[in-house]
Amino acid sequence: MQMNSLKYATVVGGGVLVAGMGATMLIPTAMSTFGTVVSGVGTIHLAGGVASTLQSTAAACTISNSILIGAGSIPVHYLRSKL
Repeated sequence: MQMNSLKYATVVGGGVLVAGMGATMLIPTAMSTFGTVVSGVGTIHLAGGVASTLQSTAAACTISNSILIGAGSIPVHYLRSKL
């Protein structure tokens, strides 16, 4: 079974979106479980730990989704301007 490029892009984009959303939802739990809460500062956790890895994943997925949405909006904007 072969998939065309649009289906591949959809699967990859959807996977990035789901990974980013999952990481974003798990950050508060990971920080309270594995970090130390300091009043007035926030949560301190180890670099490379679970919470920092989730934060990095969420940030990377947010950036990549923004790029995908931005790139996808260019043809739509062009088509609307020609109508």
